[in-house]
Amino acid sequence: MKKGYLPVLFGTILLFLFPYIVTLFVSGSISGEPEKIRESGKLIVRESAYGTEEVDLEEYAVGVAASQIPGTYEKEAVKVQLILARTYLYKAVGEADRVRESELSCTYLDRAGREKEWGKEAAAIEKKFEAAASETAGVVIRFEGSLADAMFHRASAGMTRDGGEAFPYLKSVDGSGDVDMEDYVTIREYSEAELAGAIGGIRGQSLGAEEALGLQIVSRDGAGYVTRVMAGTEEYAGEELAAALSLPSPAFSISQTEQGLKFVVKGSGHGYGVSQWGANKLALEGKDAIAILNYYFQNITVENLNQGSPQT
Repeated sequence: MKKGYLPVLFGTILLFLFPYIVTLFVSGSISGEPEKIRESGKLIVRESAYGTEEVDLEEYAVGVAASQIPGTYEKEAVKVQLILARTYLYKAVGEADRVRESELSCTYLDRAGREKEWGKEAAAIEKKFEAAASETAGVVIRFEGSLADAMFHRASAGMTRDGGEAFPYLKSVDGSGDVDMEDYVTIREYSEAELAGAIGGIRGQSLGAEEALGLQIVSRDGAGYVTRVMAGTEEYAGEELAAALSLPSPAFSISQTEQGLKFVVKGSGHGYGVSQWGANKLALEGKDAIAILNYYFQNITVENLNQGSPQT
């Protein structure tokens, strides 16, 4: 991959970092007292119509993970997501004692939001998340002493992606089990006008019908994800085009139709780091959270900040 594409590529990846929330419109209630979660001493400052609220980072990580992964997933997969969320938060807060929520690139579900999200299963799922948080309190992932970029996606296109020199701990691994995820393949069709408008919105390029329909894939990476496309006289990262067209993944193929172009898309998300679907399958096979993390990340250290020592 050309170095010139790294800023665009990994900047656009932010659009995919928190891929989806499954919303359940079922009434329910989270009852009972919440499990005590160890406090970190670092605070996230939230502003709402009710005023200012300070939430400890450890508790905040629960709400972040809850917005990122289905509540029905196995406890070990939830623990993986909590470790990823916590790693991101500690990296974002840095040496500060507190940070404003508006400075973070993540979504947070408070207890009321989790109750709405999980519906009639809310009480059981809340208990699972709080237990997972308690059992992983302070646990983060590091690479060569620094907090890693805790990347994840919903499901790979059959292989996760290699991070190259920028992210040496992200090596491509088998994700063939992801193909049985519902909606693994997505088919979208766009007219020439829709294509011209969406692509033109990326950098303000003016595209004619012929140029829009002449969209070409220039290159893919070893996992099958599109890295570069050409539209008119401009070249774009695969993630840029996927975001502009609201495609679930940059692992796509293109064919022409009578109305425009058809995109066949595999997987969901950017393809780097942990596949949530794959992590849940590994959990179902009996793998614990640390084993799952070590499958998707190479040469990392899973460390408990409360103990100052690696986890095994």
